Amino acid sequence: MVAISEIPQIIAANLGVPAVHVRPESKASDFSEWDSLRHLLLVMEIEEKFGFKFALEEIARMDSVDKIVAAVQKRIAA
Repeated sequence: MVAISEIPQIIAANLGVPAVHVRPESKASDFSEWDSLRHLLLVMEIEEKFGFKFALEEIARMDSVDKIVAAVQKRIAA
């Protein structure tokens, strides 16, 4: 299983940006690359790596690195 600490690297790779640019406080609006299609691809990659599926409501709220990490942590704790 992938570690939660790897989420910023997953996001950086998905967006094609250096990992140093992806911080916990980074938001989708901080990256021109983070459009709706890229968001869905990112969520699908995270779901695959962690082995679970998010509800549509969760996906819509995952618009920052912090919120993605929180959503993954919530799923792992459940």
